[in-house]
Amino acid sequence: MKPSLPSAFSAAPKAWAALRLAALGAAWGLCSWLLLLAGLGSFGVLGPDEPRYAAIAQGMLRRHDLITPKLWGTPWLEKPVLYYWLAGASEALTHLTDAAARRPNALLAVLMSATLTAFLWRVHSRRAGLLAAFMSVSSVFWLSFGRAATTDMTLTAPLALSLMALYAWWQSHRPRWLAVAAVLLALATLAKGPVAVVLAGLILLGFAATQGQWRRAWTSLRPLPIALFVIVAAPWYVAVSLRNPGFLRAFFWQQNLERFATNRYEHPQAFWFYVPVLLLAVFPWTGWLGLPLAAAVRRVRGRGWRRAWQGEDAPLKLFLGCWGLAPLIFFSLSRSKLPSYILPAIPAVVALMAVCAAERWPRLPRWPLAISALLTALVPAALRLTPWLVAARGLRPPLTPLLSLAGVWVPAAVTAAVLLWLVWRRRPAVVVTVMVAVMAATAWALTRPPLSTAVDAGLSGRPLARALQAQCGASLPGGCQGVPLYAWNLKRDLLYGTQFYLGGELATWPRQDAAPAAAYIVLDRAQVPVFVARYGGAYALAQISRLQPLHNGGTLVPWIVIRAVPLVPR
Repeated sequence: MKPSLPSAFSAAPKAWAALRLAALGAAWGLCSWLLLLAGLGSFGVLGPDEPRYAAIAQGMLRRHDLITPKLWGTPWLEKPVLYYWLAGASEALTHLTDAAARRPNALLAVLMSATLTAFLWRVHSRRAGLLAAFMSVSSVFWLSFGRAATTDMTLTAPLALSLMALYAWWQSHRPRWLAVAAVLLALATLAKGPVAVVLAGLILLGFAATQGQWRRAWTSLRPLPIALFVIVAAPWYVAVSLRNPGFLRAFFWQQNLERFATNRYEHPQAFWFYVPVLLLAVFPWTGWLGLPLAAAVRRVRGRGWRRAWQGEDAPLKLFLGCWGLAPLIFFSLSRSKLPSYILPAIPAVVALMAVCAAERWPRLPRWPLAISALLTALVPAALRLTPWLVAARGLRPPLTPLLSLAGVWVPAAVTAAVLLWLVWRRRPAVVVTVMVAVMAATAWALTRPPLSTAVDAGLSGRPLARALQAQCGASLPGGCQGVPLYAWNLKRDLLYGTQFYLGGELATWPRQDAAPAAAYIVLDRAQVPVFVARYGGAYALAQISRLQPLHNGGTLVPWIVIRAVPLVPR
């Protein structure tokens, strides 16, 4: 039977709404793939941490050892085991070193974005969930740590999911959510240790204080959640302690307490260090940070300090506020500070910005949109300058001529003009769409030549390792065609990356009185004059031309290989 005219008309809006949601879901999926999953192996592992963590995961996989992390055969007890398990499983399934090492965190970042979307959709509004979906995957910290082979996203994702489950328990009084939160918190503890429990406890206690329900917070310590936490987290800690008697001191005392209370690891920063870090972390949505701040000021002015925390909409904002502030305050008190430490705060900050924007969406202020529009306009310019930015300082061409190129400032000017015009016309949905599109296109461009080649040549040890493998053969990493191979004053980022691809440690050039009869030495180009001044009187030094590949249109790589032969035969 055909539907009546009224029912047919009523079905049309529902079908249109479903189609629109499907399109938004597909758009989010495409953006997530471009920003987090595409081209994970387009350039080699970067920095000092990625190659070490990836090498540890590979080593555990090859030794079939799920207990003791080892770096080149030596126990490495700085971090727990969850990342190594995930990366090892990824490599076992795909056999791709770079991409396999990064894929677990990329998938966790996508999962965290999807869960945050569903969470806000349920507890606040559809618009808040959708805004969080696109803002999260396109914010700098989310996508950068989601594409990195480190333990930071492996901590943040299960911790964020645990906190969302904890809020669901607080609101619904259903014990199952508390059990879910306990299991997820145990996984976060397996990722980076007791800091996960400390942060979750601070957030829960802070939120309970704002609600005047201290006793409710203590009721979370029920036998079942505690038992589940212990069952998931404790076995590995017990096993690794039994195999490695020094684990408790190395991990809990040195890597946690001393890292927090002392400057042993030489990362001192001012107390306010995380303020500019936070502004960068949510780039290009930095201007939107003003929305929750302005909302809090309006609430206090309109209701007074005591009544400002009341109302049906207050608990969610207070919970997100406590979640965002706890890592910022906690790590600001630490003597050792690194930007990555506040990554656990970013999901809450993004969620709070999305909630406040959703509530004011019909008359969203222009100023936060304008600030973020101008910041987004910087992205095309930075993309054009990528080869300069990633090159070693001594190998960079002059910057002034580059800044005068139309290819640098014209895309930035056009992007700024388009976005500011949309802001003026009050088209926030289109502004968000363009901003996300710019970030997605940028991420895609960085994973494609020539930019990926420039990043590889300037920041990764992969080109050096490939050149050595091509010229030296199977004798690596200890020698090259029968001649000993050494590293001298090589930057640790480059050294660790090269060792990861070679599958072993490069020997360090010994003292002058113990130097070998002949050797190949790998060193930074900037260190060549220093090496020549120190050893040129005792050795004949020659550049090995076949080990000096050119990249990115002839730009020299930041390393050099020389052969040293004693002037006096030994």
